[in-house]
Amino acid sequence: MQTQRIRPLGNRPALLLGAAVLLSLIRLAVALELLPGWTYGLVAVLLAGATLEATVRALRTALLPGLGLLLIGVGLGYSFPIAVLLAPIGVGALYLAWTPYMSEREQAAFWGWLLVWPSVGLLLVWQIVPSLYALWLSLLDRFNFIGQSKFAGLLNYEILLTRDPLFWKAMGNTVWFVVFTVPIGILLATLVAILLNEKVRWQGVFRTLYFLPYITALTAAAAVWDWIYNPQFGFLNWLLGTPGLDWLSTPQGIFALALAPLGIKLQGFWAGPSVAFVAIMVMSLWHLLGYQVVVILAGLQNIPKEYYEAAQLDGASWWQQQRYITWPLLSPTTFFLATLGLIGAFQVFTQVLIMTPTGGVLQDTLTIALYLYNKGFRDSDFSYASAIAVVVFAVILVLTVVQQRVLERRVTYEA
Repeated sequence: MQTQRIRPLGNRPALLLGAAVLLSLIRLAVALELLPGWTYGLVAVLLAGATLEATVRALRTALLPGLGLLLIGVGLGYSFPIAVLLAPIGVGALYLAWTPYMSEREQAAFWGWLLVWPSVGLLLVWQIVPSLYALWLSLLDRFNFIGQSKFAGLLNYEILLTRDPLFWKAMGNTVWFVVFTVPIGILLATLVAILLNEKVRWQGVFRTLYFLPYITALTAAAAVWDWIYNPQFGFLNWLLGTPGLDWLSTPQGIFALALAPLGIKLQGFWAGPSVAFVAIMVMSLWHLLGYQVVVILAGLQNIPKEYYEAAQLDGASWWQQQRYITWPLLSPTTFFLATLGLIGAFQVFTQVLIMTPTGGVLQDTLTIALYLYNKGFRDSDFSYASAIAVVVFAVILVLTVVQQRVLERRVTYEA
């Protein structure tokens, strides 16, 4: 006897999952007064329609327990952000009971959605929804969670891009941080990883020593380096014999200082990052080196040894082996580090806040993340801070796309 196959709500579990998310977003938008009150009616219509459809299907298949779980999930999840996580659980339970009546393709789609939903839900709650909320805040006039604020359109962006010299100062400092730390960090890590990849005594000890800084709390590491740079009793001045030199309060640019003996005077951005900011860059390179070394070591160990043996038989020197074997086959790893390094460097914040809380002398260590923090949490102007965040997001997005278009062509993914 052939069992009649009853199709559940279409062939895509995303249907109910999407409905649950839509209901939650509308509920949030109404609560935040982003949408007018009549949208409550839309919510009711959608909820009633989904409930009716689910009821009909549940009655046809005698899956009332599944329907109950669905309603519990939607009901409990009606208050955001729980809705994003709980409502799909009810939907998933309903589909779980429906599994015997689903085709293999539908079951695969269902299990796929069910398994990825925790990550998707967290991504929605902690990344996408706050990002959209920040975009909305950037369009308001000085929102601070206390008083009333008005819709200001693009006014914050106009002020930020045309009338705020501090923003451009912070952006210039951040660009210097990216230019210095990303390529130098990858180069140093590559050299150290190549050395650690050789058969040397105490190899495990050396790898541990290089990785220790990365697992050290960034705030603690910054505090220690603040002591190292101290002008009175710092270790660096004692080592170099330069007592009294205040590394973190020296605003002169390193290019200007280096070229001054030649009679070349540089000013502004072209004077380069200040000595204070370079000191912070050195600390950042030290802290991140262990992580980069471990990643590059993993890439090195995936390169077949036969390539080096064949090169040695052909008389290739050590440098030629690194140039024509190691570097091309390591390019996926370095490309990965360059992409993450670019994004991370634009977000440099903790060490700058610990070592130069006010942004240094003449704001020479002010980064864009520290400027955003100052505007949001010191000046209580979340609208302006949100505008800064949106602009930084756009800059990172554009640079990442350009980086992928330019560098990915040179990446060798297969040996």
